[in-house]
Formats: sequence, C-alpha cells, structure tokens
Amino acid sequence: MRNVLSEFPVFVFCVWGGVISGFAVLLTRLPRKIYLRSRRGRREAAIPKLLFALLDAAAALLLATGFCMTMLKANGGELRAFAVCAFAAGAAAPGRTAELFFGRQAK
Repeated sequence: MRNVLSEFPVFVFCVWGGVISGFAVLLTRLPRKIYLRSRRGRREAAIPKLLFALLDAAAALLLATGFCMTMLKANGGELRAFAVCAFAAGAAAPGRTAELFFGRQAK
C-alpha cells in the first residue's frame, strides 16, 4: 500500500506533462490566429480550412501522444484519477495563461 506522499512526484510529473502538451497544442493553433488577424484571413477559402483541419488533427494527436507518454513514464501505464486530473489541469493552464495575457481565450 502506498501512502499519499509517495504519489506527489507522480502528480507533479503529470501536471508538467500536461503543461508541455498544452503548449504544443497552442503552437499548432498559432497559425490560425495569425491568418485570421490578417486582412486576407477575413475571407473564407478552402485551402486554409483544410490546413486548419490538419493542424487541429495534429493538435489532438500531440495531446493524445503527450498523455500516453506521461502516463507511461509517471505511472507505468496505470490510469489513476488524480494523474488524469493533474494532466488535464496542466494542459488547460497554457490556454488560461494566454487568456490572462491577451485578454481572451487563445482559440
């Protein structure tokens, strides 16, 4: 039986894994923000929609890969509720930080 203090490093590792994955997702969403702020970006075209769909798929793949790698490294592949919650909180942190700095959510 493990005590709570032995699980603290796992919690911290999962939070940091989530933060790293969250920043990777934000970086894949950055081209959309840049394009939509440009004058040309206000028109709808087929190429940017396809590009943004591919970037969204890449963001989901990065998040899933980061989650799997974090769980394998921290827990040996065990899914524990506190570890999943820690990863989710870490992954949400970069978006909330960007919201604080830029005034609205970085979508």
